[in-house]
Amino acid sequence: MQGFPTEVLLIFTLLIWVLYGLIFLSSPKNKVNQWCCICGFLLSIGVLKEYIYYSGMLSGMEVTLFGINYELNDLINSILTAVLYYISMPCVMILSFYFCHLDQYRPKLFRFLCVIVFIPVFTFCIVYPWSQTRVIPIENPSAYLIVASYNLIYGLLATIPILVTLYTERNTIYYRQRRLVSVIGLLPLWYWLITVFLFHLLKLERLYKLWQGNAIILIVLFVYYVYHLFRDGIWGMRINREYFDWTGEQPKLPDNTRYVVHMLKNELAKLSWCSQSIRSLNITDAAQELDIIDHSISHIEEFVRRSSAYSGELTLKPVPVNVHALFEAVAEEMTGEWTGNVVISTDPKCPDLVCDYEHMKEVLCDLTANALTAMGDTGTLTFSCQTPARNITLLRVSDTGCGIPEDKLLRIFDPYYSGAGDSQHMGLGLSYCQKVIRAHRGYIQVKSQTDSDRHGTVFTLCLPRTVRERRRHDRTVN
Repeated sequence: MQGFPTEVLLIFTLLIWVLYGLIFLSSPKNKVNQWCCICGFLLSIGVLKEYIYYSGMLSGMEVTLFGINYELNDLINSILTAVLYYISMPCVMILSFYFCHLDQYRPKLFRFLCVIVFIPVFTFCIVYPWSQTRVIPIENPSAYLIVASYNLIYGLLATIPILVTLYTERNTIYYRQRRLVSVIGLLPLWYWLITVFLFHLLKLERLYKLWQGNAIILIVLFVYYVYHLFRDGIWGMRINREYFDWTGEQPKLPDNTRYVVHMLKNELAKLSWCSQSIRSLNITDAAQELDIIDHSISHIEEFVRRSSAYSGELTLKPVPVNVHALFEAVAEEMTGEWTGNVVISTDPKCPDLVCDYEHMKEVLCDLTANALTAMGDTGTLTFSCQTPARNITLLRVSDTGCGIPEDKLLRIFDPYYSGAGDSQHMGLGLSYCQKVIRAHRGYIQVKSQTDSDRHGTVFTLCLPRTVRERRRHDRTVN
């Protein structure tokens, strides 16, 4: 089978770099993004080495290493093949570990496995020298069988946990995003494994160059990535379209929350002063209108207050907090006049949670307020705490309310988005909650049902139990 021209191979390589570079830039601090980018660049070596070798750019050049003369073209090809065959799949395994949250649930096991998966790399480098890797498929079929089996087995070991995680998280708001991510990660990986290793093992010589068809797959995935980038977001990035009249002298500037809040404060002061001045004139016919103005002023002032509080910096002051006492304080403050049932379920042996007490209480109060709104006058509000692992604490706030429709679950954490139809809900509470939990290096999960026979919502706060002094016991998060 005839392969692509060398120019196409170069374009193919650049396409891989662009796609996985964009994945990294989508969320540079996210470990899944980081390791997906690393894996993508490692897999691109297969195309790069083909381009270097067949373009002949190094032909006729020689180099001496450890007293042995090598043709530079063959040596570079062998080294890049060794990197591709030996190192790529352990990195895919680490990507799988991060995707499955193993670093959070089982940190010691995670660190142990990150070392174990690289043991075959050192073994191969000794048994099958990196300088001869290029000729292994031809001159040493038994060695190639071992290397190919190693890559295929690692591929299975990396894929199965990802699929299991997708299945277990199928009812969470993160499922759709994680499914999109897994498609971009697994589809080109398995095409490469099958066309490079399986076809060679089966001696399907006519199909040996079929691996270059990955270029078509990557083009499709690039379009797939850009499409979701402008839709619901992917890999931690979402681009919002904004239209303006480019033919005018000045384009419309994007909104800036801080600027708007500052402007509102100044204008509110003027409106409040005018309202008080008019009231001092004792104009009876204007009383009703002034009440409406004062009510609007109060509502906007509350909006400004929350925007300033929830959009600004969070300064955490972590202290040991008794979870049961925290639940009781929230329940007493929020459910005093509520007629439903309140259940607090915590393990008496559960150790204290190291967190910022005020921020964590505010998060639980916000979640409780939403739960009470969803249930109305009656229902069951449940606070619970579990410790599934030594370093993990799960705080749950669940209700038996109407539930959140599936089409709204993806947006509930967006600032200023509210599923309620009244002006009292400003859409800042859940955004603030997510910000606080992330500041504590945790995350929020949401499960909700709207069926007539089974309905309700469960918010789960996954938090590390200890924080290693929180970087000198105080951390500021933008």
